[in-house]
Order: sequence, then structure tokens, then C-alpha cells
Amino acid sequence: MNFKKVSEVRKIFLDYFKEKGHTVVPSSSLLPAGDPTLLFTTAGMVQFKPLFTGAVELPYTRATSAQKCLRTTDLENVGKTERHCTFFEMLGNFSFGDYFKEEAIEYALDCSVNHLGFPKEKIWITVFENDDEAEKIWISKGIPKDRITRLGKKDNFWGPAGDSGACGPCSELYLDRGPEKAFPDCGVKYECKPGCDCDRFLEFWNIVFNQFNQDTEGNLHPLKQTGIDTGSGLERVALLLQGVDSVYDTDELRGIITEVEKISGKTYNESTKVPFRVITDHIRSVLFTVSDGIYPDRTGRGYVIRRLIRRAVLFARKLDLREPFLYKLAKSVCNIYKERYPDLEKHISSVERTLLAEEELFLKTLEIGLEKIEVLVSKTKSEGSSIFSGKDSFLLYGTYGFPAEMTEEIVAEHGLSFDKKGFEEELEKDRQSSRETWKANKVSLFTGIKTDKTQFLGYDSLEAESDLKFIFSDNKQVAALKEGESGVLVFSSSPFYPEGGGQVGDIGFIRKDGSVFKVLDTQKENDIILHIGTVLSGSFSTGDKASLEVEKERRERLKFHHSGTHLLNGALRKLLGNHVLQKGSIVSPEYLRFDFSHPSPLSIEEIRNIESWVNESIGRHIPVDTKVLPIEEAKKTGAVAAFDEKYGDSVRVLQMGDRSLEFCGGTHVVNTGDIGYFFIKKESSPGAGNRRIEAVAGPLVVETFQNRFAELTEAVQNLNLKIKDELGVEGASLSIKTIIPGPDEIRSLFGSKGADAVVSLRDLSEKLSVELEETQSKFLKEKKNRESRDFENNPEVIAKVFENSKMIGSAKIVSAIFESKDAKALKGLSDNIKVREKEIVAILASKNAEDASIVITCSSSLVGKIHCGDLVKTACEILGGKGGGKPDMAQGGGKEVSRVEEAVRSALEKASSSLNGGK
Repeated sequence: MNFKKVSEVRKIFLDYFKEKGHTVVPSSSLLPAGDPTLLFTTAGMVQFKPLFTGAVELPYTRATSAQKCLRTTDLENVGKTERHCTFFEMLGNFSFGDYFKEEAIEYALDCSVNHLGFPKEKIWITVFENDDEAEKIWISKGIPKDRITRLGKKDNFWGPAGDSGACGPCSELYLDRGPEKAFPDCGVKYECKPGCDCDRFLEFWNIVFNQFNQDTEGNLHPLKQTGIDTGSGLERVALLLQGVDSVYDTDELRGIITEVEKISGKTYNESTKVPFRVITDHIRSVLFTVSDGIYPDRTGRGYVIRRLIRRAVLFARKLDLREPFLYKLAKSVCNIYKERYPDLEKHISSVERTLLAEEELFLKTLEIGLEKIEVLVSKTKSEGSSIFSGKDSFLLYGTYGFPAEMTEEIVAEHGLSFDKKGFEEELEKDRQSSRETWKANKVSLFTGIKTDKTQFLGYDSLEAESDLKFIFSDNKQVAALKEGESGVLVFSSSPFYPEGGGQVGDIGFIRKDGSVFKVLDTQKENDIILHIGTVLSGSFSTGDKASLEVEKERRERLKFHHSGTHLLNGALRKLLGNHVLQKGSIVSPEYLRFDFSHPSPLSIEEIRNIESWVNESIGRHIPVDTKVLPIEEAKKTGAVAAFDEKYGDSVRVLQMGDRSLEFCGGTHVVNTGDIGYFFIKKESSPGAGNRRIEAVAGPLVVETFQNRFAELTEAVQNLNLKIKDELGVEGASLSIKTIIPGPDEIRSLFGSKGADAVVSLRDLSEKLSVELEETQSKFLKEKKNRESRDFENNPEVIAKVFENSKMIGSAKIVSAIFESKDAKALKGLSDNIKVREKEIVAILASKNAEDASIVITCSSSLVGKIHCGDLVKTACEILGGKGGGKPDMAQGGGKEVSRVEEAVRSALEKASSSLNGGK
């Protein structure tokens, strides 16, 4: 086999299938569009799921791609095995109702042997245990039967990706790497062939014969069209062609390892390979995910990314890397992949900033957290337990920032199991418990104590040194706090912003000679700043000098939202009128909320105008100026005062050009352009005479639209599937064909158009929402019409009507009662009944959930003897409703559903009497 670089393998594969008539489709984002069952794109077929299920119109019937993927199901194995990665590229070729098994098998073998260069005599095949057809095709292509293995559902049935989607039996290609790669007993004690756990046979190509669609309940339904989904791991193919034993020794990953060697000064070898591989894999994963707009966070996808960063930082200690270093690797890794993925370079600055912030945050508690875990492990063992408690795990998570899975991995190295259930119980307790009681009791802290106010330094700096003046614990003044104890620290000066003016308090760390205090909240009492938290290590005593550090990333988000709140207030007063007064606000890292006086709900047009006004203000890049003025002088400026806020002798006035002028002590951006974007998520009422707006600003706007369009995509796909399933070809015109932007397009739109993207994406979002609602309504109407037509012409239904018939003279009277049919369906059925007899009276009724319907018709020759309107009125009196009509057709209904039988019987008796001449 000839050595081929990873980039060559990728090109050979895509070029081959392009020549075979496949459309080369670019890799989609790692953020899956329209599939909430997946955290990340985990396979090449994810972006094609709607094409397999028939949820969208096919843009092509053959496709090929090199898809970036992320899987973290076996994260603890990454770095410890030769082939486990979180990020990887999946080569794939796909057929949507075009070719099936014969061509897929032919393409796989031809590409593998004649283009990639695998020796045909060393290729082995697996097929699903009862797939005779696939086995026959392989034999016809020259693979001997003794090199074909049948495996069960666990090994040879694939999918779906996520909780639902296309799936089916599969066939895999393996390369025989020679008996030297086998276990010593293979061939003697074991039968060595694909499926054996040794390294002799390595799978490099998987063909899935998609025949089923699995719903979210796990049920399999036949696909309307069969399809092919091929997956071939790029790094794994390269491993075989390059003749190495590990994917980490292939050229691209080895390039990252070389960069880690430069930064660490260590050599990659057998004893150091695990930390090198962990760092190599995780930096690549984080580079691609953050570039796709997935940022570290406390929950969901963001939690996974934070966990990857922290795991890399943890393993880096084995290479003596104790300072932030991942951010330094980002550009080098970008250079390796930017030719294939040019968007990486556009977002490299964002990646570097994100990595540095995350590394700095974790490193602040990592050292003492590791010391703490050693103590807790020793305590667990001394107690004779082999289970690391959930309470201890939660302490490490909540106080030291250790993800539970990382703690599980660390304690496993000490021979302890992890109490996952106990951890989740502690987590739930914490969610339900109230915040520290300091807020409720802080009024009593300074009783009898005289002290100067705290000098606030946080407008200009997020770090400062200061003298510790007071310590409080359990609402009492104390001289010191030691490790594990919670309390309140008061300094002469502080960069920590205390909760006020709607803005929540800062969090961060306070340090002194190896001692660390974690600030969980910041409050204020009589201009004295209270730092509320826990001592992580060492101790703190009054008189100490300490370093105070605010968490930067969180403060940035607060600034975006607080400055956005001021612009929102300016927009409301400008566009709605000066009657608008602030009635309350919340400025948090996740969102802003603003309550204001206004007598009526805002129209869609008003919301759009307000949002546009704010974004226009952002786009003007207006400097944000502040002045501290005596209160009376400040009032003369015309600045707007916040609702229910108490002001002292002097006040801080904050101005954004001609767009906003307010009293405010909060933290803000330097220039409105720093905010980036603003988006109103919701408008509602908190009470009579007031309105409430919830909004997001900054990078969260991009994330909001990514999530919104993911939900819309799913809704569109599900509706299209329902239409096709229930209406078939007739419903094709109802299907929604509007192109919905994916995560990549959304980020690109924000990058190129800035705040204008908010307008265009809001327009598209609203248009799609309306179209969805209208299409759903049309679908339900058409479905109902079809059900009515099927009902009206159903021979069994007609037979049921004629079962209850009787002759009176030459006329026949028929009647029937149905479930859940409307008057229109009954009318259609009665018309069908009338044409089947020369003289007939039809009395048809239906019991619905909340009411009953009745329709009575008769042949025109019976008019004079029968008046259908009179018969319906008689029935409707019993049903507690109204009805009427012409002599030959009438309808009505009522709410007395339980009396339908009585109503029909009464109409029957009256009709019989009329036909008998009133006898």
C-alpha cells in the first residue's frame, strides 16, 4: 500500500464519488440543524436525515461528503486507546431512492482497491446475520465466501443517528493486518476473523442499507424509498494506508502533537502518549466546536465543551503544563485544517479568547481541587468504602468546578466507583434550595460597627489588591475563616460589582499566599460591598492583604445586557412616548428583562421598530460617557432615573450620544458597537398597565437564532413527513419548501452583515412560523376532507346504514349513529345514500367529544309527506340545540351527547308516522 496523507485520502474519496454522479455536499455544522435529539453532529448522514425520511424535496438523489463529527460517548477512553477520538471526519456516499445494495457494494470495493490502494486479497466482509442478498453480491464481486462473516444486530445493524431517523442492516469492510496483530491465542483458542476483539482485523468502511425509519418511540417503519448511507472514518483509513498503529500517528494529528511538544518541552513517547493524545484530540474538538458557535457553558452542549477543555488542562499537568496553553495551540491547529475548513481562520480570535478565559477560570481552582480530591479519596478509603460519595462529588463540582464525569475518571484511578445517583440528588437539592441566607439577614451585619464605605474599582479594573477589614460568618463578626467555611469578606476597596440597579452581583476569586476564597455572590449594604462565598484552601484573617479577581467572561455578558437595557429604554421612550417609565429590570449574564409603564401590548411592528432602533444605535459605535455629578446638577441634565432606586448626594450619569441618558451605577461597554447585536425574544405583561420585554445581546443573539431555527427545521420536517405519510402525492403542494438556514449560514450571516442579520433572520423566522401555521391548518383541513371522502364512499359504512332499515309502503327509512364525524361528513354520506334508492329517508347522527350532529335527507319524491327540517327540529330539541333546513335536507345539533339515540329514535318515529299518513 502506498503512503497517503489524510488530505489525499479525503480528495480521492470525494473525487471518486463525484465521477460516479454524486453531488459533493460541504460538511454541515457540528451543531445539528433541526434535530434536538442530538447534542452534536455524530455521523455523515445527520444532515441528510430529512432526505432519507422524505421530509423534504430531494435536491439530488446521490451525494458525497467529508463530514466533521463529534462523539463523546467514550470520552474516558480518549487518549488511552489507539483509535478513540472525540472529533473525527466521516467520509460518506449516500443514495436517496437511487441505487441500493448492488451499486453500493461495487463502489465500496472499487474505491477501496483501485483508488485508495487496499489489497483485495486482504479485505474481509461482514454482513447482517440474515442478509443472504448482500453475501451473494460480495461473492459476485470476487470476495470468497470464507472471507465473509455474518454478525448480529449489535454489530451489523446501524442507526439511527439520535432517537429517530433512517436505519437498517449494514455490511462492513475490514482489512486483515496480519496474524502478528492478533492475540496470542487467536486461531487456536479463538476463531480470528472480523468480530474478534484483537487488532488483526480493522473495519474501515461501513455500508448501511437504509430500509427503516425509527420513530422517537423506537418503532421501525418501512421507508418509502430505500437508501444508502456509507461511513468511512478518514483517520482510520489514513492509519491503514500510512502503516501506523494509532490515528494519533497519522500526519495531521501528529502535526498537532509536534506543536504540543514545542509548548511543553516534552517528547511524545510511550510513557507520555496519553496526555499528548488527550490534548491533541480535545484542542481539535474545541477549535471546531467554538468555530461553529458552540461555547463552553454550564449545561447542554456547552457543558461538554467545558468538560473537554478541563480534561485537557488536567492531563496537561502530566507534562508539567500549569499555565494557560491551549489558546496558544489554536492557531497552529487552525493552520493544519484551514485549507479544508476556511471558516476556522475567521473565528480563530474568538476561539483563542474563549480558551484563555476557560483555562484561567479552571486553573484558579484546579490545584486546590486536586488536593481536596486526594483528601476525600483518603477519607473514603479510611471509612472502608469503595464508593466515592455523591456529596463529595458535588462539593468538587460546585466549589472547585470539577465536572462530575472528570471526578469519576479521577477516582477510578484510585480504585473507587462513583455514586452517580447521589451526585444527581445533591445537584437537585442545590437547584431547589434558596440562595445563601446572607441576602435576607445582611441588614444586621453592621449593627454597632462603624466603617467607611467600600471604594468600588470595578469600572476600570477587574483585578485589585485590598485590605481585609471585616469577616462575618453565621451573621456574626469573626476574626478568621478557614478552609471549608462560608462567610462574608469586606475589603477597603473592591472590583466586584454588588447587585444593584437590576444588575446581578459579580462572582470570582480572592487570593492570599496560597489561600483561595471563591466569591459566589456580591451584595451591598450601606455602600459596603459584601463578598459572599467559601474558603477553598488556607484561611483568611482580618488585616490580610489579598488579590481580588472578577470572572471576566461573565462580566462581559453583563455589560452587553446592561448597555443593551439602556438602549432599549431609550428606544421605548423615543418610539412609544415619554409616558414610558422603568418599573423594574434584571440584568443577568443569560438575558435582560425590562418592565415599563405602557397601557397596551406592543404590536409586531412596534417590537421590530424598537429592536431595529437599538441595533441601529449599536451600529453607530457611539462612545459611552460617564460623569459623577451632584444630584441636583444631575437632575438638570434630563437624565432618566431608575424606578425605586435611592440616590445619594452625587450620582453617576451615563450617556450614549443622543440615544440614552440615565442615572446608573452599573457596568457598561466602552462603545455601543461592542454589544454587537440585540434581539427581543418575548413581550408580555407582568401586571395591569405595565409591559415586559425579555431580550438578549452580544454573542447570545447568534446562539438564540441557531436554537430557534433548529426548532423550526424540526417542526417543518415533521409536518412535511405527516403530509406525505397521510396525504401522499396529493399533499406535495402543501409541503414547506422555504430554505431554512443552518448553524453555519447563521454565523456567516452575522459575520458579514452584523446587526442587519437580526432583521433578516427575524423576518425569515416569522415568515416560517406563519407558513408552518398556515400549512398545518391546510393539512388538517385536507386531511379532514380526505377522511370525509373516505367515509362517504366506504362500502362498510354504507352497509352499516342499510342494516337499520325498514319499509313503509314504497319508501325505505335508514338510520345510523357514528363516532366523531362532523355534519359535512354526514351530509356527504347522506347524498351517497339517497342515490341508491328510489324513495328513501336517511337519518344520520354522530356523537362527538363535546356535541352531537344530526343530518336528515329524503328523496324529492317524498317531499310533501316528509319535511326534513321539522324532523331535525324534533331531534335537536332532545339534543338541547337547534337545527332546521329545507324539506329534503336539514341538519342541526346540540350538547346533549348522551341523548343521541333518543333523538334519532324520535326522528324515526315521526318520519314513520308521516309516511303512514300521520297514523
